[in-house]
Order: sequence, then C-alpha cells, then structure tokens
Amino acid sequence: MDKLPEREKFFDFSDYSRPLSRFLVRLIKDTNISPLTFTTISLICGLVASVLVYYDYSNFLTALLIIGKSFFDAVDGELARAKNRPSYVGRFYDSVADFVVNVSLFTALFLRFNESLFNLFMVIILFHLQGSIYNYYYVLKRHKAGGDTTSKINEREIKSLYPYDNPLLFKIFHRLYLIIYYWQDALIYRVDKSAEELKNIPNSFMTLVSLLGLGTQLMIIAVFILFDLEKYLINFFIYPYTFFAILVILLRKLLWSNKKLVN
Repeated sequence: MDKLPEREKFFDFSDYSRPLSRFLVRLIKDTNISPLTFTTISLICGLVASVLVYYDYSNFLTALLIIGKSFFDAVDGELARAKNRPSYVGRFYDSVADFVVNVSLFTALFLRFNESLFNLFMVIILFHLQGSIYNYYYVLKRHKAGGDTTSKINEREIKSLYPYDNPLLFKIFHRLYLIIYYWQDALIYRVDKSAEELKNIPNSFMTLVSLLGLGTQLMIIAVFILFDLEKYLINFFIYPYTFFAILVILLRKLLWSNKKLVN
C-alpha cells in the first residue's frame, strides 16, 4: 500500500530514498525483519553522524551516514505498508527517533563551533516547525485523497491500537510524541486552518512544500557537511529556511485556496 493513490502522487523532493527503499523492501518483505529494526538503524546512523560532526571526522562518512539515516527512515514505513502492518508504535517511535537525531546533530554543531544557547534553542524549534509544515499538508493530502491514514492532524487521541502493537511501547512513544510535537501540530493548524477546507491539497503545492520535508533538510545538512560548510548550518535553518517556510504558507493562502485554486 502506497501513502497516496497513483493519481494523487506528486514529485516529492524529500522522498529521494523511496526508490532504493522499495527495492530493499521487495527483498525482505517476506522475512521476519520488523520495520522497527530499520527505525533503530536509522537512529543509530544519525547518532553516529552527530559524533563525527562533533569530532570533525570524515565529512564524506558523516554525510553518507546522514543520507543513510534518511534511507532507513524510508525503509521502515515502506516495509510496514508492504507487510500490511501499519503500527502506531512504529509511527510514534519514528518521530521520536527523528527528534533525537536532529537535536543530536545541532547540539554537535553548537558544541563544535561555540554557538550560543539561544541559537541552539532557536534552530531546534524552527527546524522542527519547518518539518511540521510539510507534515501538516501531507497528512491533509493523504486523508483527503484516500491515502494512508496512520498519521493524523490531531494525534492526541488514538481510539484503538492495532492488535500487534505493544501497549506499553505505544504509551511511552505516544507520550513522548505529544510532548515534542503536539504544540507544533497545533500551531501549524492554527496558522493555516483554512487548508482543511480544501477538497484536496494540489500536487503542485505539495511539490513546493516538500522542500521543507525532513528528507530535504537532511540532504541540505549532508551537502553542507560534504563541502565543509557545516559552520553555517545553524544560521541557515534559523534565517533563510525559516523565511522560505513562511513564504510557503503565504503562497498557499494566495495561490492555492478555494477561491483561487491552481494545480
């Protein structure tokens, strides 16, 4: 099962790992390997990359690990859909693992380049808000287009678990998710609540907003590191990337609305 029906698929800049992840999933979908295994591998790749960033060791290997993190992050969900085993444990563990990696990467940069605590705080907040903008519209798109509905706009109440979800793990990761992300989801919803009134989220807009997706963010980090520009990453995500995120929301309201909808 894909996240979206074929007719609703769009070019997603943040989803560059999908073709290779699908190839791997075809090889392993009939094995007993759990999607959570790949979430954990993704987490480990990100944490190791953070250590390498701090010690300024091998920019190439660091960039490769960050792209590897993005790749394995795509494999877990792809494998769950291929096995027809969507999971709330997997859904929330994945988001918590992403947060841990993101904070680790920026903390490594903060320590290495003696950045201010204020900048560290701001980049962590803004980086995740940028990703939440993409997630908000993508979740709306999937629900309106008849796609995968494991993720929701309001994740506070989960009415029932899947039979194979571990209740204790669900409780832990769901609680952590709410602490980390719920305020972000609520803020983005408040900023552009009118998007919910659209019959669908246009593919052209989704391609634009995919530039804010975590996959794109990680690719930017990897490229900066590869070209020895990592000292600029914190300011890049605080200033120009935040400006772009605000611009995306404004363009949605101006160009992709019920009154003036272009596709």
